Amino acid sequence: MQSSDGGDDLLATFFCKDPGSVDMDDCPAFYSTDRRTWIVQGKRRGAKVAAQLRALGDDETFVEIPEPLVELFVRRYVKERYGTDLGSAAG
Repeated sequence: MQSSDGGDDLLATFFCKDPGSVDMDDCPAFYSTDRRTWIVQGKRRGAKVAAQLRALGDDETFVEIPEPLVELFVRRYVKERYGTDLGSAAG
């Protein structure tokens, strides 16, 4: 459920950016929030990429995602990339 202010009632704190970025501005980044969620900042792509994504709105340039999704992503990424199953160690 979204609040009437469009979800702007959170405090975002910079967490990390693309290590290949030269400048702090205009780079992919992650921010943690005081709601145990994450903000993901990234480049907007064209219609061919948008068509491959699920339920992407025309106005989306950044998204807030829940912490459990981030945890799942980390576990799956580590398992697929490095062959290590973090299991419940990540939770």
